Amino acid sequence: MRTNYKLSEETAKKFLKCADDFVCNSPARPEHFMKIMKEHTGVAGGMYGLLDENGLEKRNPVIVALGDSVTAGHFEGLFTPELMKELEEIYAPLSNGGTMADVGKTIFEMGGLPVMEVTDARESYIEKFRDKLIDKYESTSVSVINSGIAGDFLPSMIARADRDVVSHQPDLILINGSLNWFDDRMGDENVYKDLLTQLVRDLKAKTKADIILITPNGDLPFNMQGWVTPEPTTWKRCEKIREVAMEENVCLADARAVWDMAKEIGLDWKELLANQANHPSVEGHEVYARVLMKLFE
Repeated sequence: MRTNYKLSEETAKKFLKCADDFVCNSPARPEHFMKIMKEHTGVAGGMYGLLDENGLEKRNPVIVALGDSVTAGHFEGLFTPELMKELEEIYAPLSNGGTMADVGKTIFEMGGLPVMEVTDARESYIEKFRDKLIDKYESTSVSVINSGIAGDFLPSMIARADRDVVSHQPDLILINGSLNWFDDRMGDENVYKDLLTQLVRDLKAKTKADIILITPNGDLPFNMQGWVTPEPTTWKRCEKIREVAMEENVCLADARAVWDMAKEIGLDWKELLANQANHPSVEGHEVYARVLMKLFE
């Protein structure tokens, strides 16, 4: 399904200029990955005696992106009256003393969850980032594995990191997992920092990859059919992401700084978000990609 949400030409121009004007504030650069991108050009090395430590042809560089719905490529919502009726049916057991297991049974009987959002992975920032890397390293074929799952949060990402990241032995890891966090159930930003530090150290120990921590796009309270979430505390976690990047000497792609720049020049975050809550527009994904490429300048 294609996303149809677009910014006005003037707004898009101003927004992307913020990304271009942004000065990279990363404490590290992906030196290992850049070296591989220059050397592993997809030309058979066997004829020249240039094989890897196992005597095999050097593989194409691999990137894994670990994240939530933004990484997965989710955009505007599809909350029609028909969908709302289906959701009421799905969650009806909770109103009658049931459990989430009962909700799961209802979903199974209905043949799965209804489509609630436009998913357009072609427009995800990791695909835009890959395109820009190909422009820069024209002789190198680079693979991207999208390990973004809509609705996911950091503790779950840690639980699945071996399966979804380490198993691929990537050369570069992107981590963008701070939007879905519930202070009342999960703890404050310091708990988040401890978990993120744990994840970074674990990935360092189990892979040779460079790691890029990404601060997320701007987000707003979610308002659907009168259901309004609290004001997000994401900005606090952004500060912790920056701290972890500095303390662990890993790369930082500070996309949130660009969103803050956009707000300072008068751009309305609600307009920049395809679902008016936490899914950036196509242009927002372009901002992510441009901020990532700042690390390669």
